[in-house]
Amino acid sequence: MNSTKTATLSLWVTLTCLVGFGMFVMKNQVQNLEHELARINRNIQDDVKTIHVLKAEWSHLNNPSRLRKLANKHIALNPVQAEQIINYSALPFEYQPGESDRRMIARQNINSQAERNKQLKRLVKAQR
Repeated sequence: MNSTKTATLSLWVTLTCLVGFGMFVMKNQVQNLEHELARINRNIQDDVKTIHVLKAEWSHLNNPSRLRKLANKHIALNPVQAEQIINYSALPFEYQPGESDRRMIARQNINSQAERNKQLKRLVKAQR
């Protein structure tokens, strides 16, 4: 009878120690997970702050009045005159007798430009 009580007592002591050790291990795992969660939350907050700063910088950089000033300062372009705009079909591509040398050279330049455009279109199609 005494051996049964001793066995039962040792069983309960062993179970208590195992449960205590299990609780200790689980507590450490939970603490580690909480620390990891806190670190991830800090990283998320840092990323949100960084995104907020980047959006503010992007808004400043894309301000239309600022871009207009920079374009006026660095790009020396004149406004397009109405005389510069013509229809593509109005361009003469063939030599007509009696043309001046200046017109003939201009026509040759236009023809070579049109040929380059055709070649570029072929290259773009080939790359796709």
